[in-house]
Amino acid sequence: MTTVTKGVFLAQAALPTGENPLPVFRDPNHDVPVRVKDGVPLSCQKLMGFDCGKRVLPYRMQDRYDRHRTHTEIPAIFLENHHLKATFLPSLGGRLISLVDKHSNRELLYCNTSLQVGNLANRDAWFAGGIEWNIGQYGHAFTTCSPVFASEQQDANGQSFLRVYEFERCKNLWWHIDFHLSEDAPLLYAHVQIHNLSDADTSLYYWTNAAVTVDEQVRVLASNRNAVYLDPYAPKGERLFGFAQMPDMEIYPGLDASYPARFSASNEYFFTCEQDPLPWECALSGDGSGFCEASTAPLSYRKMFCWGSHVGGKRWQRYLAPDSDADYIELQSGLACTQLHGQILEAHSSVCWTQAFALVQVDPSQAHAASYADARKAAGKAIESLIDRRSLEALHQTFAKASGQPVQALLHIGSGWGYVEQKLARMELPFAFLFNRESLGTDQLAYLQLINEGFLPVMNPLALPLAPPPCSASWKACFLRALQSPGLTPVQRATLQHYLGIIHLENEEVSLAQTCWLEVMAVLPNAWTARNLAQLEQRRNQVEESLRWYATAFQLPGFLVDPAMAEEYCTLLVSMQQTEKALEVFAALDPAWLKASERLILLRAKLAAREGDAPLIKTLVFERELGHIREGDTTLNELWLAYQVILYTQEHHTEATEEVIARVKQLHPIPARYDLTMFS
Repeated sequence: MTTVTKGVFLAQAALPTGENPLPVFRDPNHDVPVRVKDGVPLSCQKLMGFDCGKRVLPYRMQDRYDRHRTHTEIPAIFLENHHLKATFLPSLGGRLISLVDKHSNRELLYCNTSLQVGNLANRDAWFAGGIEWNIGQYGHAFTTCSPVFASEQQDANGQSFLRVYEFERCKNLWWHIDFHLSEDAPLLYAHVQIHNLSDADTSLYYWTNAAVTVDEQVRVLASNRNAVYLDPYAPKGERLFGFAQMPDMEIYPGLDASYPARFSASNEYFFTCEQDPLPWECALSGDGSGFCEASTAPLSYRKMFCWGSHVGGKRWQRYLAPDSDADYIELQSGLACTQLHGQILEAHSSVCWTQAFALVQVDPSQAHAASYADARKAAGKAIESLIDRRSLEALHQTFAKASGQPVQALLHIGSGWGYVEQKLARMELPFAFLFNRESLGTDQLAYLQLINEGFLPVMNPLALPLAPPPCSASWKACFLRALQSPGLTPVQRATLQHYLGIIHLENEEVSLAQTCWLEVMAVLPNAWTARNLAQLEQRRNQVEESLRWYATAFQLPGFLVDPAMAEEYCTLLVSMQQTEKALEVFAALDPAWLKASERLILLRAKLAAREGDAPLIKTLVFERELGHIREGDTTLNELWLAYQVILYTQEHHTEATEEVIARVKQLHPIPARYDLTMFS
């Protein structure tokens, strides 16, 4: 018998405590430039880089957290039968944090109970462990640290299953995942459906991201040996793909790339399984057992990611799981050849598939055979003894029928945006979705007022603004209709124009955004709108104009309400070498911000480096643990070198010549606790 119950997941956790109030506008370069080496098939080059540019709106950045972990009871939902126990975290994107095989009492995933978020996701905050469902934009999901809806369902046979669902408001997608347990085998199934109910095509990104524990004996195999890999040694800033037949990769001569622990630095490669009847991937330990997954089409590509065995890779894993000594890799499954390949979901269309997860056992002598082909064949045979293509296809059809059932028993409430979007579009949603009025927060109620009454609450410059509206054509039309009302007061009109300007700039309508915001500034001058104008000018590469608008914001109501504007303004001042002005801004800020905002801390430390103030650098940076370093960010390395150069030149009464800097690098390499480099 399968049961669905509510409970808690116990962890030492440092999770987001708030959001950044400033809209982060999309990268003007919607596509990411990608190059390929000779030998990459044309079939692997379709839609490379398509719509992979940075994009966040209408979501806000989740950059309010620290590294002070506390004992936390996180809401959990347990899906369980006599084979498996699955633990989901509905307040954290529906993450499947644990999957235990009850017959062997074995955890199949990397179950992280030290949930320390770090700056790795589209919205900043991300945590390691379990299985993440990445829907939306290139990168980790917008909802990875946000609540989603969850409900207990029953299929036609009265069997309980769990549904997780949300409205993804960046791409205007409606998605749900139904989780079923098998009664006759230890398998967990995830039936995924994504709907584009709008009148416009949209880009689509989806990857299942499963973290599994790794050691030196773990071997990764997949249903196809052909793989596309991202060359980590390409020139900085370039994305360069090569093609390999596993386990051989030209960039690592003599290395068996099926053993992730053998990589000295961070690495990733993508198996091209689109022609395989049953795409699968597994990670087998020394005894031949391990985690496996398989799926129906179109979820036909697989990925392996590892942090690498170098100092930076080891540090990253401790950084994300400070109370654990276990290492992990990620086995991922996607709709496109790599994560830098795009997809298109046409208007009024849907896509669905079913994925299965289980413990697999392969004879260890075969799993670790010298012949990669023999090992892959043995793993495939073991996986197909658990679930073959025909059985999975039949279950897929059964689950598809169950997915049409209305929501039955709500267990957890997500955001109110699905409710508001449904009211705006006046649409009937598929039965799989139910967005209730109880999910509405202050921001959603304000936009519901706009839909029903044609205006928003008047903007208060001394309070945080509303969350940005969705930036779709339908919301733009809603604002334009409201602005046609003759009964609006000037401040009501200015309020609407502030938020409409956000929609315009996100949609590359730069002049229209500027017009809106200049009209706001004439009626309701405030720091929030001035900041948006500064961002607009930066987009035009008009740095002096951007600085002028930030200087205006600095003098207006709102600037000192939240640290976010000071972070941006000081970043620009420091980058433009305007040290005196930056110090003037710092002097005006709440001293508590210099203790809470890591961006301000690091910026002030950079100024201290210019001033030759080694003690201040030490106090600001090296006497605390910073929590917002992003992959590839070398700020700590640079500050460590600057700090040591200052000490050396002061002690030896010399100048910081190139020779001196080189000598200091040798004498004082960055300590392991600060080294977060991705590559050696």
